[in-house]
Amino acid sequence: MKYLPLHALPAAIVLATIFTLSCSGDDGGGPNTSSKDACIRAELEVKANTLDDVAGACNATRSEVLSQLPSNIGTCNKNDLDFDKPLRDIMEACGVTEIPIVSSSSGKGSSSSAGGTSSGGSSSSGGSSSSTGGSSSSITIEFSSVEYDGYTYKTVKIGTQWWFAENFKYNATGSVCYGGLEDNCEKYGRLYDWATAMKLDPSYNNLAYVVDIRQGICPDGWRLPNNADWSKLFYYVDGTTGSLTNYSSATAGGKLKSTSGWDNDGNGTDEFGFSALPGGLRDDEGAFIRIGRYSHWWTASQGDNSKAYYRYIFGSSTASTYSQDPKIYLYSVRCIKS
Repeated sequence: MKYLPLHALPAAIVLATIFTLSCSGDDGGGPNTSSKDACIRAELEVKANTLDDVAGACNATRSEVLSQLPSNIGTCNKNDLDFDKPLRDIMEACGVTEIPIVSSSSGKGSSSSAGGTSSGGSSSSGGSSSSTGGSSSSITIEFSSVEYDGYTYKTVKIGTQWWFAENFKYNATGSVCYGGLEDNCEKYGRLYDWATAMKLDPSYNNLAYVVDIRQGICPDGWRLPNNADWSKLFYYVDGTTGSLTNYSSATAGGKLKSTSGWDNDGNGTDEFGFSALPGGLRDDEGAFIRIGRYSHWWTASQGDNSKAYYRYIFGSSTASTYSQDPKIYLYSVRCIKS
């Protein structure tokens, strides 16, 4: 399913139905408009979900959400607001089937439904296999490994494709650890802008590059997966067939997620050994967001000159889908065997 951008929703839904807020300044006086961003983020965190989850589910940015909120929103009164109903309205308007909602009374998670060439050597080791119980039958998983730039990556065969079973950690110029913390690089891999992931000049973050078969920063014999590669993965994992280049699956996300590490009861079954972890991202404002809740991976497929396609898994949803974002966003990278 392709989510609709929040800015494409009817204004009445966005302004009147979704965020009906009553805010006042801490001193009891007039509204404090300078605290609008913090106010909304705090409210959604406490009452229902975070601003980032809402933006992500509707395929919008935080700025796009905030730009459509009433200008007189200031410091919110957390005791007067209930966001469950507005979030369901958002879900319905965006065509989202499920998004995590945090109960303000219990604090526990629940869900609600709404209708180039790379430098450095690489080598592969012999494969191994294991079986895991799937929903309908036993799945045999074949693993191997690739050594690159001093690190040994676990790889996994899913259908006819060989994938990295963990996010890339190559310290390319311009890549970062989430929040600047090395521990996050070790756990989640590094974050890259699109041009870096593609091993192109940084100017290509704003220029057209339409060839979507490219090694990028991946080791020799591997490449950055394009939209068709990801769709083939999703089709195989959810047990359906098709030929859409841009395919969203309602169930593949839950089967590709790791069995631990996801917030709000969002863990998956990891039936295919893909072990997706929620490494978050860095947005175009330089903010690190969504760790613990979202996995984002660049594809080699361009959108327009300044945007490229990415794939993502989020929250407690079992879905896996696609969208476009500015190429200057920093996302994770998985490699696929050429």
